[in-house]
Formats: sequence, structure tokens, C-alpha cells
Amino acid sequence: MRRRRRRSLGGVQKADLMDHVIWHAFSRASTVTTAQRSVPSGLDLTNIQWGILPEQLNPTFAVLKFQMSADLSDAKSARAAARTRITELDVEIEALQRLLEARLFERDKCQEELATYIYPVLTLAVRDYVGNIHPLHPSVSRTVPPARICRAWRTVALSTPTLWSAIELMLDNADSFEHLVQLLETWLTRSGGCPLSIALLCDYDVEISTTALVEAIVRHASRWQEIELLLPYDDLPQLTGVMPLLRTLTLGAETLRTASAPVADPVVIFTEAPNLKEVVLSEYFNPFCITLPWSQITKLTATLYDREAAAILRDAAALEECCLTLFYKLTSPIPPIPPLPRLRSLVLSALDTWRVAGTILLPALTLPALEAIKVFEPFLGSDPVATLSALRPHGYPPRIKIFGAGSTSDVITPHEMYAAAFPEAIVNVEL
Repeated sequence: MRRRRRRSLGGVQKADLMDHVIWHAFSRASTVTTAQRSVPSGLDLTNIQWGILPEQLNPTFAVLKFQMSADLSDAKSARAAARTRITELDVEIEALQRLLEARLFERDKCQEELATYIYPVLTLAVRDYVGNIHPLHPSVSRTVPPARICRAWRTVALSTPTLWSAIELMLDNADSFEHLVQLLETWLTRSGGCPLSIALLCDYDVEISTTALVEAIVRHASRWQEIELLLPYDDLPQLTGVMPLLRTLTLGAETLRTASAPVADPVVIFTEAPNLKEVVLSEYFNPFCITLPWSQITKLTATLYDREAAAILRDAAALEECCLTLFYKLTSPIPPIPPLPRLRSLVLSALDTWRVAGTILLPALTLPALEAIKVFEPFLGSDPVATLSALRPHGYPPRIKIFGAGSTSDVITPHEMYAAAFPEAIVNVEL
């Protein structure tokens, strides 16, 4: 009797445990309804053995068993896949670590080899490479030599003439005249015997005298290679001396344009500069008051009146390139200018385009070697095609550029008109 009661108690304990398992499984299954979670009525829990279900629970338990088996299978597969991936990643990481170590070793070897090289420039003294500095183009520069970097650089800079061969002084009333003269003298002394590029520019309303400055640079005229001067008219006669190196001259003077014809005693300068080939004239220049060696000039850039340009061109037989900006002043026709046999390029533009109604210069020109012309169309007069055709006695220029062109008719455009008139030329027309 005691044994049977203990067995019965054991059966109840096992039934309770099984019931708990079934209930938990039912609660996890999404396909099992609330009615299926309840214990069927009439179920004798005392007859349930561990692992043995009565016939009335067989359908429900089959569903639970399938669901639990599927969950366990999926989890097992996921764990296996994760372990496999970890193994693969470990293999890849090990390979990358070996590659990184090899690259680091190779880099260290290259660095050691690089450290064995000796760069030649590092073996030079400062003087050796500063002494070989030359301007790429001998134009005026405001660059200050490295005289204030350190004592070594200062020593080298002060003993390297090429660093001092480009000089520019711009004068206005605020400048200390004594300081400028001293500064100019210092630069000229330190430049030694090097060819000079000098710019001495004076504002039109400056009240200080520039005579001492001009005298200082004239003492070194034999070394002038490129010079730019904007000076009071009274200082121009000082520009004398032999100038064998001079190639380029930019000149302007505060000359009031009161003279419209050659004066009796013009200033004649730069007559002893046999290599002077290029001249640039500012709008302050008046050729009726200043005479240059025009017969040797091959390139001219200037801002002039028509008659002033004509006066220069009469004497510039060697001219090859000419770029003129013309003031508007329509007067009586200019007599024919002797042919310019070497002139290949001509550019004519207007300073005040809105005032231009024509020019008296082009009809006076004969340019047998002209290859390219760029011209402001109003300068061509009422018959542009005829004006262009007359420039070359034996044909029109091969390259023609017209700017400031206006509409000639509603039927034909300016480009079509010029292209038809000069079919073998390269024509470019800008409205």
C-alpha cells in the first residue's frame, strides 16, 4: 500500500512535468490556437508515463514535435555556419598579416637604401647655387633678394650681382627723395657688371625732381638691356650715351600734346643703341617732340593719334610687327606713306570706340608683306572690303580679324561678306 502510493505520487510528478513541457511548447507554436493550449478534459494525468502519451493527445503532440525539431535543426545549422565562417576569416586574417609583414619589411629596406643616397644639391654651399640664379626673362622685378634671411644668405646675396640686376622705382609725392636716390645707387652698385632691367616710373603729378635718379641710371647706360621710363619731359635729354645691350624700350613723357607737327628742336635720344628693336610708347608720348632711331625698330606698340602714327611709320622701314591704339581725331587725309616691305602683322584698335567714325591712316598704308591684320571695323571706312584689298597690292592678307563689326544688311552677315570677298583667307569677325 505504501509502495503503490509512492508510485502514484511519482506518476503525478512525472505527469506534472510533462504537462509543463506540453504547455510551454504550445505557447511557442504560432500555429497552435488558445483552445489547443488547454489540457483536454477527462485527461487522467496519473496514467501518463514519461515519453508516453494517450491516444487523444497524439495529433497535438505531432505538431509540437515537428515544430521543436525544426527549431533545433535551424539553430544547429546556424551554429555550424558561424563556426565555418570564423575558420575562413581566421585563414584570411593570417594571410593578410603575412602580407602586411612582408610589405613593412620591403618598405624598411627601401628606406634604408634611400638613406644611402647623397643629393648633390645638399653638398653645395649657398654661394654655389645662389650664384647661378638668373632671371628667366630680363623684366623689371620687385623681388627683394634674400639679404635678410640670415648672415650666410646675406653674405651670398650681397656678392651675387644677378640678384640686383632688376630694378623698379615708382615715384609719387609721398616718397622720400633722398632715400630713393640712395636705394637706387645701392642696387646699381650691387649689380656689378650685369645687364640691367630698369623701370623708373613717375606719376604725372609728381612734384619732386627726378634729375638725380635719371643721372644715376644714365651712368650705367652701357649695361641697359631693358628699360621702362615715364619721366618729365625736361629729363629726357639726359638719356644719352652708348647702349650696346639695349633691346627693349618703354617710353612715356609728360609732354602736353600741343605740338601737332614736328617741332624745330625735338629731343633726339637712344641714337647709340644699335640693338634696340622693340619700342613701347605710352599715351603721353609725342613723336613730334621726341625722335627715336625708327629705322632700326622691328616691333612697335603705341597709343597715338593718326598723324603721329603716320610720322613714325614714314621712318620705320624695318618694322615687322605693329600694334597701334589710335585716338579719334578725324582730319584731312594723310599723304601716302612709303611702303613698309617687312610689316607682317598689323593691329589697329581705338581708345574711345564710341567716338570713332573712321581713320585716315589705313588708306595711306601699303603693306606688301602683310600676313595678318586685326582691325576695328569703323577704321575701314565706308567700303571695308576695298580698304583691306588696297593694303596689299598683290592680294589680300591671309589672316583677317575684324572686331566691332556692325550689320551691313538684312540679307548677309558681316562674316559672310568678308568670307565671300576673301575666300582664301582665314576670316574671323566679332560683332
